[in-house]
Amino acid sequence: MKNLFLSLVATLFLFSCGNQTEKVETVEKVGSDPVTVRLVVHNQTGADMKAKATYCVDKANCEYIIKAGESLTMESNTHAASGTVFMFWPAAPEKADGSGPCDPATGTAQQTYGYWNGSAHITCDWNCNSSNPTAQHHFDGQHWEFNLDIKNNGNVLTEEVTVTVGKCDI
Repeated sequence: MKNLFLSLVATLFLFSCGNQTEKVETVEKVGSDPVTVRLVVHNQTGADMKAKATYCVDKANCEYIIKAGESLTMESNTHAASGTVFMFWPAAPEKADGSGPCDPATGTAQQTYGYWNGSAHITCDWNCNSSNPTAQHHFDGQHWEFNLDIKNNGNVLTEEVTVTVGKCDI
């Protein structure tokens, strides 16, 4: 009888607790996280240039075209240790005989950022990422070079890079 009484009390307790309702509030995000990484790219190559951020402000994989003679401010508000990568691809100059672009048809430049301990850091710069073809990273079969003129080198919020292209050597 004692077990029956305890079972009855436990059942009543469980059913009465299950009927409780709780109001759930939905909170809408008002703004965005602050920018943690910023890079200004000045395109002085003489041709339009593609660019990409693996993570920009509040979204992944932002692709851009930087018109010849113009600039683009690339920004990210990532707070992940994996951060973001800013990349751009300068177009090769024309061959001297006008028969098309020099080899390779585009170069590649990238800088990698991470975020930890409350701030952003450059984890691999233009040189570490083997941006090429440049004077520092030039491989067989590459017949031109681009140059990166860097202002405020290493500053994750004020760095600027001006991209120029040399002549084709074939």
